[in-house]
Amino acid sequence: MPAFECKGRVKITVGSGTMAKYVDIVVSHEIDHVPYCYVSLPSDIQDLVRSSPDKNPSQIWKEVLKRYPTPTFTRDSVFQMWHDLAKQKWKSDIDEITSARNLLKKGATPGGLGEHRFEELVIEEPEGMSVIGFSIPGMVEKWRSRLREAAMDSAWGTNRAGFEVFTVLGEAYGSGLPLGYLLVKSTGTSPAGAKRQVLEAFLKHFRDRWNLIVKVTLSDKDWSEIGACQRIYPDAKHQLCFWHCLRAVKKRLAILRRQPGPYNVDEATGEFSFIDPTFLPLAQQKAWQCESQVKGSERASSSGHERR
Repeated sequence: MPAFECKGRVKITVGSGTMAKYVDIVVSHEIDHVPYCYVSLPSDIQDLVRSSPDKNPSQIWKEVLKRYPTPTFTRDSVFQMWHDLAKQKWKSDIDEITSARNLLKKGATPGGLGEHRFEELVIEEPEGMSVIGFSIPGMVEKWRSRLREAAMDSAWGTNRAGFEVFTVLGEAYGSGLPLGYLLVKSTGTSPAGAKRQVLEAFLKHFRDRWNLIVKVTLSDKDWSEIGACQRIYPDAKHQLCFWHCLRAVKKRLAILRRQPGPYNVDEATGEFSFIDPTFLPLAQQKAWQCESQVKGSERASSSGHERR
């Protein structure tokens, strides 16, 4: 079997600290064993893709159809060549974290990665977690004096490595403005509260570094996000995402055959003074009546035995 000095690497990641268990296996080669040639694409189309670094695949495909109205090759083959060329701009290392940090270093200077520059955040990584975050200084500097609301949003499964991405959005004139991003991944068993600790450090950067003071914070129903917002901005009013609230209520109402927890009148009236202390759910009223009838029958039966 032929061997090549390709600096190949096999990376195996086992995720056990999340709800979704997964094993991620990545086999990489820095140098192709045999130089690859796009034999399925005509040479003029290959030249077109190489000479169009600023165009996206859809724009390139429109140019292709002008030359080949009924092409014998597929759009996927054009996209694959474009992707292989485009990733050379941002993929500097096989390890995605190292590659991302190199990219942020490049974007630390104005014009390095486009209009805005990026500032990598120094966040302590708890045991069992991989963390990388950055802010967009130009966006914060321009709008911080007008920002009164800050929202934290997240999305899971953004890539095959299992990273969860968080963002802090400021609100100005009815529009959301991205202030920074945070990528978090569980690489093992992490201590309790580790995720919240990372989110607090993320928010603290904007509060301390940029003196960003807001009156309202928003998040979905994730307790880590809620706790981080309340810890860093204790004087701000915290609101939950309306869509998530509706979803939680509808999901709970859709469960028809689950017995609700017992109603405790002392707890209810202690938290909300307007609740009628004589109120009792219908199901518990029936249960209480049945229990009273049984106890009454037992007392009558025992009295009869005593008389005998």
